[in-house]
Amino acid sequence: MNPLKKIAGINLAVLLAYSILIRVANGGSGKGGAMGILIISAFVIGIHVLICLIVTAAAYGNKSKGLDRAWFLSSGIVLLVGFSTCLGNASL
Repeated sequence: MNPLKKIAGINLAVLLAYSILIRVANGGSGKGGAMGILIISAFVIGIHVLICLIVTAAAYGNKSKGLDRAWFLSSGIVLLVGFSTCLGNASL
C-alpha cells in the first residue's frame, strides 16, 4: 500500500474522530456554542498539523524513503480538510 494513502487515511480518521467528539462534547447551540466549537477545533487542528510537521522533520532526518513526503502532504491535507471541518462544524 502506498504510504501516503495509509498515513493520510489514518490522519483523516483521527480528524473525524475528534471533530465528532468536540461537536458532541460542546453540544450547545446558539452563538456562544458555535464560537466555542470554532476555537476548540482550530486549536486541536493546529496541534495536529504541528505534530504532523514534527514527524515530517523526524522522517526527513532518518532519511526514510518517501515517508517524509507522505507526512508533509498529509499535514497539508489535514490543514485543508480540518479548516473546512472547523467552519462547517461551527455553523451547524
